Amino acid sequence: MFAPFDSIRIVNLPERTDRRRDMERELAAVGLGGDPRVAFFPAIRPADAGDFTSIGAHGVYLSQHAILREAAAAGRSVLILEDDCDFTAAARDADFGEGWDIFYGGYYAKEPDNLLASDIIGAHMMGFSARGARLVCAYLDGLRYEGVHPPIDAAYIWFRRAHPDVPTRFAIPPLGVQRASRSDIAVPRFYDRMPVLAPLATLARRALRALR
Repeated sequence: MFAPFDSIRIVNLPERTDRRRDMERELAAVGLGGDPRVAFFPAIRPADAGDFTSIGAHGVYLSQHAILREAAAAGRSVLILEDDCDFTAAARDADFGEGWDIFYGGYYAKEPDNLLASDIIGAHMMGFSARGARLVCAYLDGLRYEGVHPPIDAAYIWFRRAHPDVPTRFAIPPLGVQRASRSDIAVPRFYDRMPVLAPLATLARRALRALR
């Protein structure tokens, strides 16, 4: 499934070395270890939330927008992965064809039987053709909103509804799921804030992931 992409960018805060290690294991498992197209993007951590609901949501938006701008400028297709993305067993050999500009590899749909019209949660595995990256980047550059700024997954929905002619493809079932880990977007849970409990929480998540 990775053949259509000129570059594969993984959004990762430099201090989250735990997530980077997990992501490197995931990449190796699907044959992307050492692939020259793969590069970690140092996630943007803004000083404040701005009009977003949190600093984390603001940073995810800025980071994915920056990657799209990079791809648009280079005229390249790109697969954007968040560093908490785990691949499913089918990801390595999946083939989702041609003729798309936006690809959802991982997502949660409110209406799974009507994906094109459904609200979609998640942007942890998003693909864009060179044309798709250019169009979506331009849309984000001029995005207008009132009140709370939409997070990146909502902004992608806004784009698709404003431009229904831009072809979108969904992986069915999804090829990427979000790994259980300490969040950089939501307020950390109490056990992630306590020095004694935080390492135990990490081990518990890894055990649950292995069982799953």
